Amino acid sequence: MASYVSSRVTLFVILLICINESCGYNLTVLTEGGYVRGYRWRSNSNLNFVFYGFKGIPYGKPPVGNLRFQDPQPAEPWDGIKLVNSNPDSCAAHQSGSAGSPVIGSENCLYLSVYVTRTDENNEDLSLPVMVWIHGGAFVRGTPYANPSNLLEKPVIVVVIAYRLGVLGFLNTEDENAWGNAGLKDQNLALQWIKNNIRNFGGDPNKITIFGQSAGGASISYQLASPRSEGLFAQAISQSGNTLNEWGFTKNPKKILFQFARLFNIESNNTAEVVRELQKIDYEVLVDTSLQVDRFLPSVEVDHPGAFIDRSTYEIWTNGDFNKVPVIIGYTSEDGAYARGRYRQFATNPKNVIPAGLNVDLNSSVADELVEKISDFYFPDRVYDNLTSSLNFMTQHYFARGIRKIVADLVKTTQPVYFYMFSYATKENYTKGINGGAGHDEDGIYLWNTTLNTEADKLTRSRLITLWTNFAIYGYVSMTGSSWEVEVFTFTALFNTMTHSYAFLRNCIYNCLLQSV
Repeated sequence: MASYVSSRVTLFVILLICINESCGYNLTVLTEGGYVRGYRWRSNSNLNFVFYGFKGIPYGKPPVGNLRFQDPQPAEPWDGIKLVNSNPDSCAAHQSGSAGSPVIGSENCLYLSVYVTRTDENNEDLSLPVMVWIHGGAFVRGTPYANPSNLLEKPVIVVVIAYRLGVLGFLNTEDENAWGNAGLKDQNLALQWIKNNIRNFGGDPNKITIFGQSAGGASISYQLASPRSEGLFAQAISQSGNTLNEWGFTKNPKKILFQFARLFNIESNNTAEVVRELQKIDYEVLVDTSLQVDRFLPSVEVDHPGAFIDRSTYEIWTNGDFNKVPVIIGYTSEDGAYARGRYRQFATNPKNVIPAGLNVDLNSSVADELVEKISDFYFPDRVYDNLTSSLNFMTQHYFARGIRKIVADLVKTTQPVYFYMFSYATKENYTKGINGGAGHDEDGIYLWNTTLNTEADKLTRSRLITLWTNFAIYGYVSMTGSSWEVEVFTFTALFNTMTHSYAFLRNCIYNCLLQSV
């Protein structure tokens, strides 16, 4: 009897291993760093659909010790076969955004994950399009974990990358001691790795599409704006984020650095000394303490050969000095819903509607004039705690305004540009939009969620997946195989005819804000 029970327990354990590791169904691929072995996984929504996941391939050296705050360096090669069958650590961050809560992740986080459906180890010539996902999180949080099975049902390869966040990713001394934008350079190094290695996974290095949402969408526009990224991707999809959104950049990185250092009683004005002292402090303490100062974000670097961004991105877009590839760019109809708690600040002090990026003295006559002009557009009855009016203003200010400026510059090139607004609303929406539209990141539900219940939700998912993957495959938007007809507008037609509740900040309010970026 004991032997029988033991056999059943052994069989149960073997079955568990088989479920998680597919009983030896693995795939080994040679990369420039060495061999990696991925494992077969099943889709949550369709158990008959299997794919291979290579989770946690190192693309950069661990940015620890003297490498903290520094530009990333390529990963060291390894001997033997590296097993890459579980999610790596995400980059250290306060996922809750509140002091005292646990810091999730670690400094050793420069990994990427590759997901493929190929079944023949010897076939490196499938030449499948590649879709590289960059996660959001306001550049201070977020994780590189995503379920790729929806996208993989189309003939594409999906890659998800991690990059440094917050103080560890964007501290900038404005000199050689920490050039800044390490997190964006992490993304760039990951793209170089993908370009050099994806063919061995069955991917086409000349058909790489980068896509991301929120800070990921802003990251896409930074990669478009940087000369260091030229040739690393063929198409780009930017969802609800860009370099001109005020939450996506900082103008005063050195000022923030010294304020931060003084929290640790580091009084020196010598940036080399400050960096050395900060490199001695536990990374979790750094991340936790960083909540006491303005956010560490992308910034303009001093001019040097390795600069990622060395001048205002407003200037880059206006002058057309960006990487010219086909682009999908847009936002959700109620992107500003994520910050809807701020409407109470407007009621407390109407001057809070003045965009911080203008750097206006709130006690000046200019501030009074700005409040009047903005209020005429968004709060004509001067009721500042009206949630609908505040939501319209925040969607325009935090997202739409900068995106529309970039679209105006993109359409001056010969490359296709597709400008969208996503407004589909359902019970799946977790921000519950005020005007019945889609809140921030609620387009992402239909890219990654595998457990949608209604037929309308499933149809929306199918349409969005088809649009995004066809763009990756063909370089233009199409709905082949779908009965849904897509209208493609020119920018002028879209600009002038689209019914939209969000007004533009006109004249100097609109133009001066953008030019100050």
